[in-house]
Amino acid sequence: MGLLLRIIMSFSIILLFISLFYAVINRSWSAMFVCLIASLPISLYLASVSPPLSYLGLVPVLFLILMIGYRVKFRSNEVQ
Repeated sequence: MGLLLRIIMSFSIILLFISLFYAVINRSWSAMFVCLIASLPISLYLASVSPPLSYLGLVPVLFLILMIGYRVKFRSNEVQ
């Protein structure tokens, strides 16, 4: 079971950094959505540790706010 957890976490971290880099460079809301989904296993794991690190479990909320902001900006650029 420990090996499966390591594989899931490492894949999630790699996907998180790649999609975050792509989303910030291209301001893509779909890449930010992938980043949000990829950060969920990490945040759930960190939410169960002691309080200073458990606040890192709120990182997907930041990604959700950025995704909504990029989506609104994307839609306003489509209309014009």
